[in-house]
Amino acid sequence: MKRPPPPRSLSQSLVERDRVDVRVIGARRRLSSDIYHVLVGMSWPAFFLGFIAAFIAINSLFAGLYLLSPGELEGGHADDMPAFARAFFFSVHTLATVGYGNVVPRSLLGNIFVTIEIGCGLLLIAVTSGLMFARFSRPSARILFSRVAVVTEFEGAPHLMFRAANMRNNFILEANARLSVIRQERHGAQVMRRFHDLALVRAHSPVFSLSWLVMHRIDESSPLYGLDGEGAAHVDLELVVVMTGFDATMSQQIYMRHAWPAGAIRWNERFVDVITADPDGRRVLDYTHFHDTAPG
Repeated sequence: MKRPPPPRSLSQSLVERDRVDVRVIGARRRLSSDIYHVLVGMSWPAFFLGFIAAFIAINSLFAGLYLLSPGELEGGHADDMPAFARAFFFSVHTLATVGYGNVVPRSLLGNIFVTIEIGCGLLLIAVTSGLMFARFSRPSARILFSRVAVVTEFEGAPHLMFRAANMRNNFILEANARLSVIRQERHGAQVMRRFHDLALVRAHSPVFSLSWLVMHRIDESSPLYGLDGEGAAHVDLELVVVMTGFDATMSQQIYMRHAWPAGAIRWNERFVDVITADPDGRRVLDYTHFHDTAPG
């Protein structure tokens, strides 16, 4: 019998998508209250495919209404295309308020349909424009996180470390990082997954422009104290970081998140150096070795 795949972790959901990958049972969702959130949050390909599908559906609906009464549309070259195609493209012209004038409605009913469709077209243009503006104006950050985190000796104590780099050639002001660990714990007969905040050596950066090595000292007060690679896997450990800051170019608050499962934590290893200087004295950040580690 084929064994089911293991459940997707929170770290996988955080890295790959903007929502938790979970199937919900027993909860009724009202699309009417969430449709704006869905349209703003979906990917660009899905958004354009949805717009094209809605555009074709609306024009097909009105084309069918125009064909309810044969001969409702007059003008143009009636024999150049099928009746439905003629009505469909007349609907497109009406919905977009183009008004070429080569095909016109003939009766009162046809003009009523045209009036309704023009109203729908104005609403569609307004809603689509608002959605496009909302999608383009969403604050975003291009922060590169190292694919792995490491645990290595630093200043006489083990430290958990990961890298973050600003991929845009600008400044992120008042940047802050908050690191948490999720681990499985047993309390009596109950097994729970709990969040614990990890104190950072430096959780604040006044100007984040190049690379930031975020560190957590593993001492007696740390939730990671006494763990190694095998122990981290046993408690199903995951690291989650949320970074915030003020984008100096866009004058907006930005947010970024990332996560690492237990298998992405390299114990007793360190990151290789990626910041050097060129002959002119300018700093060089080598992204080709950004994720590389070496024995620590």
